[in-house]
Amino acid sequence: MEKISINTTTQQKLIKSFPLDAVQMIGSDAVDFLQRITTNDFRTFKKSEVQKTLLITEKGRIVDAIWVFHRGDDLLLLCSETLGNEVISWLNKFIIMEDIQLQNVSHQFSFDLLLYPDDSITTFCRIDYFGIPAALIEHEINYYKIPLFDQPFEYWRIQHGIPVAKKELVQDYNPLELNLWDWISFTKGCYIGQEVIARLDTYNKIQRLLCLIISDDDILEREKLVDEEKKEIGSITSVIKTNNRTYGLAVVRLKHACTNAVLNTEGGKHIVIEKVFNSKTYGRN
Repeated sequence: MEKISINTTTQQKLIKSFPLDAVQMIGSDAVDFLQRITTNDFRTFKKSEVQKTLLITEKGRIVDAIWVFHRGDDLLLLCSETLGNEVISWLNKFIIMEDIQLQNVSHQFSFDLLLYPDDSITTFCRIDYFGIPAALIEHEINYYKIPLFDQPFEYWRIQHGIPVAKKELVQDYNPLELNLWDWISFTKGCYIGQEVIARLDTYNKIQRLLCLIISDDDILEREKLVDEEKKEIGSITSVIKTNNRTYGLAVVRLKHACTNAVLNTEGGKHIVIEKVFNSKTYGRN
């Protein structure tokens, strides 16, 4: 991803060449199918709306986080980069007699992502980007001028606890551990993985939480975090080094997921938990 641009007057932030895959879904059963299969509520979903939702396994583990754009004649599923075909394969497992056709149309689209868009901007669609108002703009449109803001997107993402595919959005974790409460409807009824999510919520069985970490050491993605007895208590999922410090995200066992806690990696490096991302810092449906 490229650096963020920012309009110093409106605080709009533009992320150039924002990578997404796109899957076209056509058929009379498309909306009802997503209601039965994915985590969020599509009962009132209509043309021109965008709904965020999760694809999770029967065991409640994450396949991908997607945005569904209702274009009238079809639905456009905006998926994580390179995961379009995987999303199609996962959905096809549950299509039996439904009138649904899926096609990877990623090559037809190229987007910029505008954070905190104002009403003057013409957009492809507006989305809730992990709790932040945002809009997708077709990349070839250059009618607006926004000066560069020298902050890497990865640093901003980590600071906001935003998960991405192949790092946090993987089948190692369930969505409640990643603070994705707002991507789930707890009132809609059944969907794939619903029983697991409901049990985790009802009986307070969440075992791990997403944390913002900081270290003066060079820590690496996928490094394990351990307790005094060298038992694994977490894993580092994302890192970026800036100003001689390393910032990252880690999924940490509940007992150890406390602000200002000092933890060790398997290799003896020290990290400090700067923030714990939980339902109090986000929201839920």
